[in-house]
Amino acid sequence: MSLTVIAFWIIYLLGVGAALMTPLVGVLLYILIYHLNPEYQWWGESVRVLGLRTSMTIVIATVAGIVLRFPRFEKHGSQAPLPIVLGIMLVIWACMSMAWGYGASDRGIYMAEKIIKVMIFILIMIRCVREPQHYHLFVIVWLCGVFYIGYQAYGNVGTHISGRLAHGIGGPDFAESSGLAVHLVSVLPLIGAMFFLSRCWWIRALILLTGALTINTLIMTRTRNAIVGVIAMVVVAMFSLPRGYRRKGWLAIAVGLFLSFYLTDSGWWSRIETITNYKSDPSATSRIAYWGAAIRMVQDYPMGIGLGNFHHVIQDYTPNLHKIRAAHSTYFAGLAELGYPGFTLLMLVIFTALWRLTRIRKQASQFDSDIPVQIGRLKMRFHLGWHAMALRVSLCGYLACGNFTTRLWTEDFWIMIGMVCCLSNITKYMRAEAHVTRTPLVDLPMRSPTLETT
Repeated sequence: MSLTVIAFWIIYLLGVGAALMTPLVGVLLYILIYHLNPEYQWWGESVRVLGLRTSMTIVIATVAGIVLRFPRFEKHGSQAPLPIVLGIMLVIWACMSMAWGYGASDRGIYMAEKIIKVMIFILIMIRCVREPQHYHLFVIVWLCGVFYIGYQAYGNVGTHISGRLAHGIGGPDFAESSGLAVHLVSVLPLIGAMFFLSRCWWIRALILLTGALTINTLIMTRTRNAIVGVIAMVVVAMFSLPRGYRRKGWLAIAVGLFLSFYLTDSGWWSRIETITNYKSDPSATSRIAYWGAAIRMVQDYPMGIGLGNFHHVIQDYTPNLHKIRAAHSTYFAGLAELGYPGFTLLMLVIFTALWRLTRIRKQASQFDSDIPVQIGRLKMRFHLGWHAMALRVSLCGYLACGNFTTRLWTEDFWIMIGMVCCLSNITKYMRAEAHVTRTPLVDLPMRSPTLETT
């Protein structure tokens, strides 16, 4: 038995046991397993032999821990902020949509089961991630998972087709190149925020290494929609940086882009050049045809064709197509499958999440700029404004990528919505904990963090 397998089982078993006492541990372990995807790793034979559903086991243990310990929202937090209420309404509508249109398909039933499980986890996550140190730990574990994915890619793990990392690494929602690229794009702002919030040199070095591995893996996927996401994030970030950090932030963005281009190769540029020559690219022209078909679908079925049905119905709307194909767009897939009411709910979820992040960032000026966070012997600082800004930039990049790939029911998207709700509750917690300064309630620049070193 390899050391990797031994380490996995030690972390997993201890984490499941700890979740019964501290449900937050279960949430963190779930995020780690979501990135590791142990059932499909070369070292995951023991998991496959046992037939263990690792994520489901963690959720059961975490729910048991919540029942036993019942972590409370001590400071007027909410179990169901508006984005989640709208999300639950969207899930209900999606499940009901199988009653009309083209009816219930095997894929639709599978998707319904998945989105219900995802929403259950988000509700658990909101209950457990309630304080600044909780959120800080959550982001750290998220970056640990991304670090492992980057390490795998650097070690040439996965399947490469024509020089492109096609699939074979990453969690179930991003095991193929397009999904992996979107996931990695959205994590870049989180890496940047954690770097600026750190003052310990070795922590910064680890964060920089994580960023380098992330960019390297992103380039290896050779995914074109990543360019759209990066451009969107750069624009949003440039106008969101705190005034005292704008020059440093813009310089960091410029240096990051320069180093990213330095890592590219001729194969990457050949792939990107097809964006301008999309008319000669069968993949691009077929997507345009699918989007046109989605519009015709919703015209014929205003209430939607039903959850999970696009893959099959597209053959009726696209001549000479005899394969099951995706919409390659989050928005067109949602419009076709859920109709106008479902699409409206989706837009409301996105709008309320971004609006809430903007509001949180403005409210950050009311609080102490830095709150001490101690994780074992590691001393760090939590900065509400930086975290809100980073998450908003991440979500904008993710949504921009969603124009060219279907991410409507992927777990990472809804986890980000859950993170918005967690930050909203943390804002209430900080206000009640009297981390309030005498600064008037206006959108003042966030003070630069002054963090301790270990």
